[in-house]
Amino acid sequence: MSVPVSALQEIAPGAIIELFQLELNAAQHGVNETYYFHAGVNAIDSGGIVWDGQAYLAFPIEADGFEYSGQGQLPRPKLRVSNVFGNITALLLTLPSGIEGAKVTRIRTLARYIDGANFPGGTNPLGTPDPTAEFPREIYYIDRKVVETRDVIEFELAAVFDLISVKAPKRQCISNICQWVYRGPECGYAGDAYFNTNNQPVPTLAQDACGKQLSSCELRFSQQRRTGSVTAGSNIITLTQPSSFSTSDPVTGFALPASTTVVSVAGSAVTVSNNAVGSTSVVTTGTIQTNYTQIVVASATGIIPGMTVAGSFLPANCQVVAVSGNTITLSSTVDLTQFFSVVGSANSQVTVAQSIFFPKNTSLSVGWYVSSSVMPLSRLAQITGLLNRTVVTAAAGRNIQVNAYRIADITQNQGNNKNAAWTFYVFAGISSATYTFAATDQTYTFRADANLPYGSYPGMGTYTT
Repeated sequence: MSVPVSALQEIAPGAIIELFQLELNAAQHGVNETYYFHAGVNAIDSGGIVWDGQAYLAFPIEADGFEYSGQGQLPRPKLRVSNVFGNITALLLTLPSGIEGAKVTRIRTLARYIDGANFPGGTNPLGTPDPTAEFPREIYYIDRKVVETRDVIEFELAAVFDLISVKAPKRQCISNICQWVYRGPECGYAGDAYFNTNNQPVPTLAQDACGKQLSSCELRFSQQRRTGSVTAGSNIITLTQPSSFSTSDPVTGFALPASTTVVSVAGSAVTVSNNAVGSTSVVTTGTIQTNYTQIVVASATGIIPGMTVAGSFLPANCQVVAVSGNTITLSSTVDLTQFFSVVGSANSQVTVAQSIFFPKNTSLSVGWYVSSSVMPLSRLAQITGLLNRTVVTAAAGRNIQVNAYRIADITQNQGNNKNAAWTFYVFAGISSATYTFAATDQTYTFRADANLPYGSYPGMGTYTT
């Protein structure tokens, strides 16, 4: 806590103890070292003051100029230390780059709060020791050496953002340029996907360099999509362009099992942790079956549900629904009429329910397919038998010599007593043909879909000094 206001309002609040800490750092001075000074002595042996368990060397030191003027100019305090024995000069000679930049902390408290170790008997007679009771600490940095004589050395101090060549804010925000150290703690990237400054993939860490652009960050961290192909039973994805991804990056896409990850990358070839269960493209011969919803192929290796299939006799947008052995079930029914041949035609004289009557000399065969204006060929109606009727009474009351044939699915007729021209067909057989099976999407997605929380770009990263 700070020094209580009540203590300062007393008639005799007590002496103010002023302590100084001088910190050197290895980056500027070649050594990490802290020195502790106080321009006074304790009440026991005229030695240094103890504050919060830390001894402060009794040493002639004086500082002033800490006051704020309110004129808009920051204080530049002066720190003067004794050099009678040449101790400070000796210290400066050990610092090849000088003492400039060293951190100076001014600590002030009341005598009543310092440690009991400063008094006989180990008890502070002025009050209760409290290492937290102090005035706000004042931190400055040595900006320059003003005077150095055999008696005294004087330094001018400056605030952290009032040093020569220091700008505020310390880090400049430049659009689309990342200022973090690549692969440093702020960057956080430790993957083995390697790229050069032009965002082109390279094979080794030695060639890896960040382009310091948002696109460079996206290549290393965010989701990437590439076009590629696979072969059933192989764990290689062949991409259409050279790429680089980190080991263990997740990858999803056509024919890849769940939880597939990247094992290694060599140019356009990506080795993954699982074998593909299908091939991007399969060309094979096959024969459409008489149920007209299946094809038996020479080999179904690499064919999986969801692939498109194109070839002779197939409708557009036909897809694979299921694969069983070498039998492929299709999403669309093949048009049977593509396999019919015309074998004759005749006009019917009279039609009645499920039968058609033709002139006596008309000779038809059971199994033939029939069609007319009242019976479309798509109904696949067939002659199922000869009724052996030879005479029928017409509406005019006269006898007509006829052959009567029963037609399956005749219920599609438009009623009785209709005259129509009929065409007869036979099944000509289904020939083998070449069929092409293909993936509907050849895009492979690497890494999870997530926002890009990386880089020191304005609005995207965390800024540090």
